[in-house]
Amino acid sequence: MRVAMIAPNYTSGKTGNFVTVSRLERHLRDLGCEVKVFGVDRLTAEKLLQGVKDFAPQLLHAFHGYSGGRVAHALAEELGIRYLVTITGTDVYQTLIDQRSHETHLALRGAERLVVFDAAIKRRLAEHLPSLEPKTMVIAQGVDLLEGCQGAAECEEDAFTFLFPAGLRPVKNVIFPLAPLNVLYAVYPQIRLQLVGPVMDPVYAEEVLSAVENYPFASYLGEVCHSSMAALYRGADVVLNCSFFEGGMANALLEAMACGKAVLASDIEGSRSIVKEGVTGLLYRDEAEFRHKAERLINAPHLRAQLGNSACELIAEKHSPEAEAQAYLELYRGILNP
Repeated sequence: MRVAMIAPNYTSGKTGNFVTVSRLERHLRDLGCEVKVFGVDRLTAEKLLQGVKDFAPQLLHAFHGYSGGRVAHALAEELGIRYLVTITGTDVYQTLIDQRSHETHLALRGAERLVVFDAAIKRRLAEHLPSLEPKTMVIAQGVDLLEGCQGAAECEEDAFTFLFPAGLRPVKNVIFPLAPLNVLYAVYPQIRLQLVGPVMDPVYAEEVLSAVENYPFASYLGEVCHSSMAALYRGADVVLNCSFFEGGMANALLEAMACGKAVLASDIEGSRSIVKEGVTGLLYRDEAEFRHKAERLINAPHLRAQLGNSACELIAEKHSPEAEAQAYLELYRGILNP
């Protein structure tokens, strides 16, 4: 079976899309599926069309309703190939209701199947487009354990490090933890905040960098290749996710939990799909609750260990990359052999 993956934001190797697509590509190949990824951010329409023609796939698999789905829709019409779309987040919370929604609707309606990461996202999609519910299925994201992330910390002596891995764009709410952590910094001068991730929105990134300069405990480490993230997770005491919304479980949260790290995340649908309050992590709803729970984590090493261990067990049980790939392979077969 030959499958062409249509992937946005794939070239840099530092985005969530890259992590998801490259993981699936690798594990599907292990199952005997012939896969080739076409990054829509690095190919002209002509080269993309020719590349897909040359590969001659039996199926197209797009990621993100607008960025990947509309491309797959156009290719399907041109080449007569069926396609499916994996919804990755902003499809549901932004794209379906903004000026690009018409193209997204066409792409989703034309797909043979739609995949979301969590049942809550399926319900949210059905609120926008009820007719799509029957062909929408849930496949939880898998996560590969980063080699070397579970070892002795390599960090500033006596520091307490909050790690915040996220692309610099407004939806990730990267600026949020600065103010509440600054209050705690007056009491706990060992606090450090490490921001790491690619610039996705230059205007917002400039706002983030300007803000960071005002907080001596905070630093922006820039873009870090996925293969280099293990050392950062290893050195972290707590991993943050402050997103306004996620299209399921964020890759950074999955990886942190797989590494046995305590996580503190915004109380949103995507986070709640894997972070169970007081069991596999902590959730916050506002700045005061963030500050309170961050302080709890600073002062309770046993709580951090307990949360990290439970999170690691959950990921191993529910988010196997092998099971994820097998579910997609069975979906492919069902589409091609109805």
